[in-house]
Amino acid sequence: MLLKIALWCSMLIQLITAIVAVSMVHRTKFKISWILISLGFILIAVERLFEFSSLFWVTQIFPKEEVRSWLGVAVSVMMFTSLYYIRQIFNLQDEVDRMRKENEKQLLTGIIQGEERARQAIASDLHDGIGPLLSSIKMIISSIDMEKMDPDNKKVIEKSCFVIDETIVTLKEISNDLSPHLLKNYGLIKALETFAKQLFENTPVQFRLTSDIGDDRLFYELEINMYRVITELLNNSMKHGNPGVISLNITRDTNACCFEYSDDGKGFDPVQYHNTPGIKGMGLKNISSRVKSLDGHFHMESAPGNGIRILINIPLK
Repeated sequence: MLLKIALWCSMLIQLITAIVAVSMVHRTKFKISWILISLGFILIAVERLFEFSSLFWVTQIFPKEEVRSWLGVAVSVMMFTSLYYIRQIFNLQDEVDRMRKENEKQLLTGIIQGEERARQAIASDLHDGIGPLLSSIKMIISSIDMEKMDPDNKKVIEKSCFVIDETIVTLKEISNDLSPHLLKNYGLIKALETFAKQLFENTPVQFRLTSDIGDDRLFYELEINMYRVITELLNNSMKHGNPGVISLNITRDTNACCFEYSDDGKGFDPVQYHNTPGIKGMGLKNISSRVKSLDGHFHMESAPGNGIRILINIPLK
């Protein structure tokens, strides 16, 4: 009796499974793999029905074992064939994922390149447009005969010239920050050394830069993106970390370029950083995006009181 109940439940479950499988064929857009799987479920249901009926009818049109064997063979063939088509679906899914990642990378690269073009255009307008105007204004003011002026007006003119000189210097700094000419002309190492010298001037911070690149040039996309990344990290350390020593080690082999950045500042809890909306100003998302656009790997370690350590690995094209 228990066997009959078990077979009855098994047959009912298999019939429901077969019905559900068949009802989903149209949702799979009649993929041959799902059609074969559905037929397999139907044959298994038929086998359960045959087993169940044999408990009540002794007379058999077909030998029981022979029918079960052929049903098993058919199910095995269908399942094996369906696996071939399912494998094709998985391969197609892998290709779709690859294309999606490639499209994301191209979109990200396009955004970053567009940002750099905008920076260069603004830098060019500042340098070639406003710069000459300020120089012309200074020349006009300097042409005034100072001997014919009273001391008060003379002091005003001198102060105006001083302010114009400061404005020109500031304008050059802004222009260089937007589109660093040292990076274009002399490469990444020279540009970083110059930036660090200006940033840490009149501060007790020690900046230690080591590199095995020398005067060799890397491809410009890597140089400009890593220049933005490193300068962002340096600014972050000064703004948030209060470090005494900042170290940057750049190494290169035939396949990749590795950047190891560290400081001995205050550090922070990375988990808290990612989970607290109010402290997203450190620019790590932007840094990670730039590294991702270069197919690179970004790894960060930090803890309160233990500074920060960042490893960036960029494949060389």
